[in-house]
Amino acid sequence: MLGRSGRADETWPAFRGGGDGHSRDKNLPLTWKPRGRSAESWSIRLPGYGQSSPVIWKDKVFVTSVSGPSKEHLHVLAVNFDDGAILWQRDFSATQRIEDRDSVSRGAPTPVVDAKRVYAVFESGDIVALTHQGELAWERSFVRDYGELQGPHGYASSPLLAGDLLIVQVSHSGPSYILAVDAETGENHWKVDHPQQTGWSSPVLSRTEHQQCVIVSTAGSVRALDLRTGDELWWTGHVTGNSTASPVVAGDLVIIGVGFNRGSEAGSRPGDERRRVAPGVDEDSATNLPDEAKKQAAPRGSLAIRLGGRGDISDSHIVWQVPQVTVGYASPVVVNDCAYFINRVGAVQCVDVHTGAVHWQHRLPGQSWASPVANDGHVVFFTKDGTVMTLKAGRDVVEIGESTISTTDIVYGVAAANGSWVIRTGRGLLRISGQDAKDQSPKAGSAP
Repeated sequence: MLGRSGRADETWPAFRGGGDGHSRDKNLPLTWKPRGRSAESWSIRLPGYGQSSPVIWKDKVFVTSVSGPSKEHLHVLAVNFDDGAILWQRDFSATQRIEDRDSVSRGAPTPVVDAKRVYAVFESGDIVALTHQGELAWERSFVRDYGELQGPHGYASSPLLAGDLLIVQVSHSGPSYILAVDAETGENHWKVDHPQQTGWSSPVLSRTEHQQCVIVSTAGSVRALDLRTGDELWWTGHVTGNSTASPVVAGDLVIIGVGFNRGSEAGSRPGDERRRVAPGVDEDSATNLPDEAKKQAAPRGSLAIRLGGRGDISDSHIVWQVPQVTVGYASPVVVNDCAYFINRVGAVQCVDVHTGAVHWQHRLPGQSWASPVANDGHVVFFTKDGTVMTLKAGRDVVEIGESTISTTDIVYGVAAANGSWVIRTGRGLLRISGQDAKDQSPKAGSAP
């Protein structure tokens, strides 16, 4: 991705940046001054409410929100990166209107931007493509085309831009599908039916020597589709609870974070045995169970899948699956040989990406809804109430420090570029830059 001078550290073009949560910006602050004396460059209020992350291209920040008692108003804004001035705001009417309440997504899908346009998807089923100057390039409604979205908590999947194709994952309680849309025109390139499974995760792109595919994770299955044709390359149903966190590709592996399973977090400690079957079921005897019983004995927990498979890869390409490693809302991030997961109570679990061994578990100051960001050998975690904890990446717990975001809103997402953090709260947007008067001396911690 190219920024003002063609540098990748000057853009954050999509959900989780390049899809993996990594920032290569060498000037990004890892800690900053506490509340009341923070290094905020600017802070602005946005119309309505939103749970999407901001995206950055050159000197512009793009962000979305919704407003109205039925979320009938959709908003796309461009904000000046340097001073926070709103450059333009474009408003649209929602095709599907859903009562605005806390338990339903509210402007949750993160937009995606390239050198030509910004593309925004809303829980109303509307997709809009705008130039960087705010001119409408095209718009369409997949709700109008294929029927209303069903389910109690709304829609939250962020689009994936892969070259000239915009990939949109529509997973809900009704007929589900994956769309590949021509980014120039908004017309379908392909459409593939998807299992009728409710989910809020976002698709990711994987490139290997032999495959370029879209990986889709939705409650009960993980699939890989050929980018150009939509043909299914491989799949597994050897998973449960994978409805919220998005996959992350790390080398020849894809890491899938799954949600809480009863009893899986309580009492888990580094060194616990990794099991490929449900607790209480002997692994050898499980292989002789009837098919239905095998489904009941199927393992639960976050997992790693080796890329490059064909067909059902459940028995051939699942590298590890760990029952006690779970996620809440945030997606995992991988740094070198370690994968970092945040569970629903706000505990970080560091897992060996090759074996699934749990190196350590460390409690954050609170729950985390925003996905963590890896930068310069560190991982930065943002809690929902605005506390930020920075840890050194590695097999030992090393705290670099805690910082604070001045907000009373929930922190939903972040972007990192140009030596700054741009942070999204429910009603606002703020930028933090610089490394003023901070103590970065590491202190060793121990796993609880």
